[in-house]
Amino acid sequence: MKNIAILLSLLSLSSLAAAKNIKGKVYVDQNQNMQWDKGENLLPNILISNGRDIVPTNEKGEYKIAYIEGNQVFIIKPSQYISPMIDNRPQNYAPAAALEAGSYDFALIDHPESPNMTVALLGDPQVKYIDDVHSMSKTVTDELAGQELAYVVPLGDITFDSHDLFQPLAESLGLIGAPVFYVMGNHDQNYDAAQFNDRDKNFENYFGPSYYAFEFGKDLGIIVNNIYPLEGTGYKGMLDEDQYTFIKNLLAITGKDYRYVRMFMHIPLEEMEDMKRVIDLFKGRKNVLVVTGHTHTQYHKDFKRAGEPDIHELVAGATCGSWWSGPRDLQGVPSAIMNDGSPRGYWFLNTANETFRYKASEKPADYQMSILTPEINIWDTTFNEFDPQHIYVNVFAGSEATNVQITFDGENWTEMSKYEGMDPTVKQVYYLQQQGRFDSNKISKMWEPKVNSDHLWRIAIPEDLKPGTYLIRVKAEEKEFGLDAVGMGVLVIGY
Repeated sequence: MKNIAILLSLLSLSSLAAAKNIKGKVYVDQNQNMQWDKGENLLPNILISNGRDIVPTNEKGEYKIAYIEGNQVFIIKPSQYISPMIDNRPQNYAPAAALEAGSYDFALIDHPESPNMTVALLGDPQVKYIDDVHSMSKTVTDELAGQELAYVVPLGDITFDSHDLFQPLAESLGLIGAPVFYVMGNHDQNYDAAQFNDRDKNFENYFGPSYYAFEFGKDLGIIVNNIYPLEGTGYKGMLDEDQYTFIKNLLAITGKDYRYVRMFMHIPLEEMEDMKRVIDLFKGRKNVLVVTGHTHTQYHKDFKRAGEPDIHELVAGATCGSWWSGPRDLQGVPSAIMNDGSPRGYWFLNTANETFRYKASEKPADYQMSILTPEINIWDTTFNEFDPQHIYVNVFAGSEATNVQITFDGENWTEMSKYEGMDPTVKQVYYLQQQGRFDSNKISKMWEPKVNSDHLWRIAIPEDLKPGTYLIRVKAEEKEFGLDAVGMGVLVIGY
């Protein structure tokens, strides 16, 4: 056993000795011509990685690092600087030609950053056709363009296996006007990759490394690729050893001065095979946030840690809703209600007070809940017998800690009960589809919904309400995440 250990050590040393190196410098590109000019500042203590190891630049701004076949060599964005951008995508990596030549100088541009900022979080865009890119432009780019955002994070499944759409979608999201940090999803992987490190080849050819890190203001962001490929189109949620080494090295070398460490990845933490090992990476880090997509549902979840604050996770739904399915509106955008009853949309993170706000696409900012009341119709009687005894409220950003109350008279408030079940609106839309209501339209059909909503409340209609028409009001509050929402609906009894 001892001899084997010695042999492995010798082989490792031999491999390192034979490794190809890449070297260069990091400089402030004051005239933004993408080359170092005499007089431009060279930056010490800037971190460079090969996807596993991390080295700082010396006092002359110089670095030297081993190149690992199949990995990218990239800069870890320092606070108050950013790499030159294309379509607002930071070009934080050495191109293939530079890797071959063994030399690359990383340019940085001054980029003033406030510690208090707003970040846009985009769950799965998952565009399959150019039509879907148009829908993203209408429902996300149009709404976010010009807003004061620090940066934007699309949380994986950038496409639905249609990698030729990377470019048009990135061009659209680039128009938002803020830096965009892309996450890789399972539908962004190369299913036919012959080697493990080629699983992200198409993604990396366009976006750069599929995992990396950046400082922004007083925070550290870590983009993770937790798609571990299996045979064919299969995958599981898990990190490879290079990423573990990279994150360990990153957290060791950067110290503990960050206000928050934020990890962005595609598959939720609770669905990862190595969940505990991932959580253990952050021992000693007080404030840790995880943001994911993948499920086409949205919810909050906390992970307990002994002697340390919980790690909070936001599963951020999907900008495509239920895969751009269902009937289209007058703009040609599919309704695509998510399986948990949330309308398609996106999230804002406010780092000043660590609060979250959901924004339903094509809806006013204060549209934070759907209210479903029973009604009796004469023309279309399809849902006349659908649960006439209850009112349902879906609070899109709600969680276990959300308090939801309702009033029928504007004065007396009654607490609603959290309901463990499927959102009735989702069942209704799917029923209409199965009855052929949308057959005359060229649409993507909704998959059969099978999940319960994590943010659904209901209440029985009071038996003492007299026949008439009532304006009901609902309020939802959750102080920790900044939820304070009010909704209204009409309840008709006796007509």
